Amino acid sequence: MTTTLLTGLPRSGTTLICACLNALPNCVALTEPMNVPLHGNAEQAVSEIAAFARATREGILREGFAPSMSRAGLMVDNTFEEVSHNGNLRRSAAKVADVKIEKPLTADFNLFIKHPAFFTALAQPLAENFTFYAIVRHPLAALASWQSVDFPARQGRMPVAEAYAPGLRERLEQIAAPLPRQIILIQWMFQLYRTLPPGHVLTYEALVRDPAATLRPLSGSPAPVTHPIREINLQTRYPGVDFAALAQALLPIEADIEPFYPGFAASLHHLSG
Repeated sequence: MTTTLLTGLPRSGTTLICACLNALPNCVALTEPMNVPLHGNAEQAVSEIAAFARATREGILREGFAPSMSRAGLMVDNTFEEVSHNGNLRRSAAKVADVKIEKPLTADFNLFIKHPAFFTALAQPLAENFTFYAIVRHPLAALASWQSVDFPARQGRMPVAEAYAPGLRERLEQIAAPLPRQIILIQWMFQLYRTLPPGHVLTYEALVRDPAATLRPLSGSPAPVTHPIREINLQTRYPGVDFAALAQALLPIEADIEPFYPGFAASLHHLSG
């Protein structure tokens, strides 16, 4: 049996990847299903994740239900409201509930569990104990999305990660403005993802270009990805965002992002123009 843990930058397409995986045979992908503990003990948290994965797999096979972020009993590919053009922040429109798994599964089906901040903060021990992948998105696009949604990263905070990452909370609390805190979070996540094995960091952009090839290492399935994926125009998607200011703020951490996005500085100019 295979249980794979997924993490990634918030707003990088991790929920979309779960939706794509759920459309493949013998795969179940759960979006932020755990009641995340905030005790800060990494070793204990890894044990709790392992126990949750075992119990969830058994529950799916026995009862046909699994917890996941959902709406009206259905899995989602985006937990937030649709884009608003009236300046209002987008809020979460999903909640964790038991979802009926209505597909045939073998006893060793592929189970995927996704948590962005929680699993990122535990990336190193989790990668030693599980099959583990991270998803990234071009940081300018991720930051633009952060400005448009009502969640802690918009203020440059990530409470779940701060509970487990040594020194992260203290670094963030020394800075008054949200954007510099957001840059610290972006840098911290990219630095952690660089420690993962080759091939275990996927990009949102690769998913858009070739969904089947991007997800095949995870699912092992040759089946085409049938869940719809749309390309996004940043200026249209995130109206009112100051892309030039975001691009300028990202330049100091260019070295941390370049391994994933070669020519990063040039791409900032192109995307923010």
